Amino acid sequence: MLKNKRTAFTLLESMVALIVTGLVLMTIQFSLSLLKTQTPVPLDITLRAVAHQIEVQKYTFISAHKDHVILNNSEGKPMNLEVRRNQLQIAAVGAGQIVMAQNIRQLTVIDHTSYLGLEIIDHKGQKANCLLYLKKGKEHV
Repeated sequence: MLKNKRTAFTLLESMVALIVTGLVLMTIQFSLSLLKTQTPVPLDITLRAVAHQIEVQKYTFISAHKDHVILNNSEGKPMNLEVRRNQLQIAAVGAGQIVMAQNIRQLTVIDHTSYLGLEIIDHKGQKANCLLYLKKGKEHV
């Protein structure tokens, strides 16, 4: 007589392996949240990152006001860089917004003709300054 000698996992062994794998993956998922850095990013680094992101995304400068800047995005839509609800954000008129920084109390804009000076103040009273270089765009009529 011929004996069938197949070596394979039984259904029970496969279920146990899946359960153990699931438990290991759940443990990893919950422990990753504990590995977050608790050190806050300095305000000046945050502002420089915001300015760099605006420059890289090819926004064009339309006009500067004391507390906000009007920009055009790459598609030509007008956008406002402003502080709203304690967030530094770029908001489209009648549309959504992109939050650039949290816990910001004030934005001050200084137009130096060829570049903009930005100063933000957070809720702790810390100040940060940076320069923003953008091409001039045409204002929508």
